[in-house]
Amino acid sequence: MKRWLRRLTYGLGILVVLVAGAFAAVIAFDSPAAPPVLAAGNTIPGIAQWNFTELPKVQSVKARDGAPLNYRLYPGRADRAIVLVHGSTGSGTEMLKLAQALQGAGASVYAISLRGHGGSGTRNGDVSYRGQLDDDLADLVKGVEIDKQGVHRTLAGFSSGGGFVLRIAGGPQAGLFNDYLAISPYVGPDSPTNKPNSGGWAGAALPRIVALSLLDGIGLPWFQGLPAIHFATEAKADDSRTPVYSFRLMASLQLGRDWRAALARIGAPTRIVVGADDELFNGAQFQPMMQATNPRIGVTVVPNQSHLAMIADPAAVAAVAAVWRQMTDR
Repeated sequence: MKRWLRRLTYGLGILVVLVAGAFAAVIAFDSPAAPPVLAAGNTIPGIAQWNFTELPKVQSVKARDGAPLNYRLYPGRADRAIVLVHGSTGSGTEMLKLAQALQGAGASVYAISLRGHGGSGTRNGDVSYRGQLDDDLADLVKGVEIDKQGVHRTLAGFSSGGGFVLRIAGGPQAGLFNDYLAISPYVGPDSPTNKPNSGGWAGAALPRIVALSLLDGIGLPWFQGLPAIHFATEAKADDSRTPVYSFRLMASLQLGRDWRAALARIGAPTRIVVGADDELFNGAQFQPMMQATNPRIGVTVVPNQSHLAMIADPAAVAAVAAVWRQMTDR
């Protein structure tokens, strides 16, 4: 009997070592591959004709760790503030046309660059811990002094930034803003609104993501600075583009695996606006999904608009501005 127990213990020990070794190998070597370049997620329609002399200068506030948080201000009414969040790989620069439309509707627009993008933070494509973007948002609201009484605050965001908007609206920082506007938002990989790999825009190191998620689930935030997603762009990492996200940056942007519960928690006025011809997401699925998850969240589908057109096409940005006016003119 003792011999049998020794053999069993020895066998289990070998099994644990093999499993741990395989687990470590997955984390160490499963880097995200770069997908083929996808114009639908990489090239903003009409950007070659933009007049970038209209772009406001970059300003900055300090986060609680001393890192810079960059933004561009489009001044409007002092009592109507919009914090506007860009999509994946981008920065506040690409929000020029949408910011101008919202400014024209009367808002003071703060087009921010999230940490890890556009010179914000300390490292391209990374944060220091999961949830740091939430803390940065609170620091920015205070730093630009829109936390004053009498200021109506809207958090608006596009694509991955739209998913971040919904994350904040359903999370502990929901009280930072009066209302929320998500434009073509990323909800989750298993959401009916999502096309496979976001229409070919995202190449994910899925085994590494699963392994790191399991570690995180037992309270071990190890190796979370490793790359997890490579987007379908040839752009290099600089102050304009962020082609690769670490696990903790990816997780800081997203609603998470239980995205249905996160959406159901949203109580503040929230609207989703999406193009009918979106190449990355299923525009027609947003309304039925929200009806089943949180019918308080309204959905507007803009005809004949693609994914990136929602931040560039005159008709699309006008539609977004009109929805914002409806939200704030109550």
